Amino acid sequence: MEIAWLEDFVVLARLRHFSRAAEDRNVSQPAFSRRIQALEAWMGTRLINRRTTPVTLTAEGDRFRETAIGVLRDIYRDRDAFRRDFSKMHADVWISGSTAVLVHFVPDWLKTMAGKTGPFTSNISTYAAHNSVTPAEMVHRLRQGDIDFTFIYAHPDMPWILDTADFEWQVVGTTPFRPFSPVGADGRPLYELPGSEKEPLPWLAYATDSILARAEGLALQRSGAELNLQIKHQSAGVELLKRIALSGAGFCWFPNFAVRDEVEQGILQPIGNVSHEIDLEIRLYRGRGRTRPIVDKIWDEVCSSADQAA
Repeated sequence: MEIAWLEDFVVLARLRHFSRAAEDRNVSQPAFSRRIQALEAWMGTRLINRRTTPVTLTAEGDRFRETAIGVLRDIYRDRDAFRRDFSKMHADVWISGSTAVLVHFVPDWLKTMAGKTGPFTSNISTYAAHNSVTPAEMVHRLRQGDIDFTFIYAHPDMPWILDTADFEWQVVGTTPFRPFSPVGADGRPLYELPGSEKEPLPWLAYATDSILARAEGLALQRSGAELNLQIKHQSAGVELLKRIALSGAGFCWFPNFAVRDEVEQGILQPIGNVSHEIDLEIRLYRGRGRTRPIVDKIWDEVCSSADQAA
């Protein structure tokens, strides 16, 4: 039995759709189906009822779902603890965040911060819903002091679970969050809002349990416009949805910094108007009462920069 089979099953139990789950896991649907079948063969029972649309769990599958989630959580907790114990011998700070923030924002932030505090080493980890390392799990790790800093998207009208007395935060950046469309051979967007009732626009949406799904909802609510959209593909990952968008499959809301290169290359274009976008904050969180000299030094610089910006 392979850990990947458990991860596949947890994703399928959440999405209830083989093709969407296969996309989330970045494998072909036939390969994904074979792995689910292999898990069922190993367990000796059917876990998925394939006769319903969307698919449902059998009684055995429903029972096994909690077991699979628990096993994965324990495995990843132990793995991260082992990595953390090793990395603490080599890294000054432990940082986490979503892949897009880490890839497109954090490198410049690290360079700027090192210029103010002096050199420091870091260990950087991402979270993703498909492997049960969720933002909620990151909250626990931040609270326990296993992580020093976490970068999270936020908006004043989008409450988040870190807004408690256990944590303190500062805004370290902002980015527009707006819809983008792939570009056709004529250099024009393939899709334009608002779409029509007869031909709704194919929408690449964020998984319902992700932070950016909340941002999408807020952007749609703020627009006040009648949009005709139909979800075609759904994922928690910005980078995956961007690759799907570039294939021409649909349009998607993106943080501006995550698609800067593609816009400069002329292969993605913003669509709609200012009513369809919101400004997302990038917040840096840390737990209260769990500090080290280098962590305090970085935090003091973050707070000083925030005061100057204000």
